Amino acid sequence: MAKKLSIAETLRRTSDQLKRIRKHVANGGHLDQMQEVDALVGLAKEVADRQLAGFESLAENDGSVEDDDDAKH
Repeated sequence: MAKKLSIAETLRRTSDQLKRIRKHVANGGHLDQMQEVDALVGLAKEVADRQLAGFESLAENDGSVEDDDDAKH
């Protein structure tokens, strides 16, 4: 069975994937639809980033969240 990811790592990966989605839509010639993509995917990325920042802040304060510097981008 695969190792369960920490919530911080899950949020980090989610944020990265959402960033890629936005880039693929723009690079795919769908600039006319970027407003809709940003409204949905951009908001989801922002929420994931905020939650991740909160978890990373907790980890710095008490070490309760497992964090790996190599996973940060």
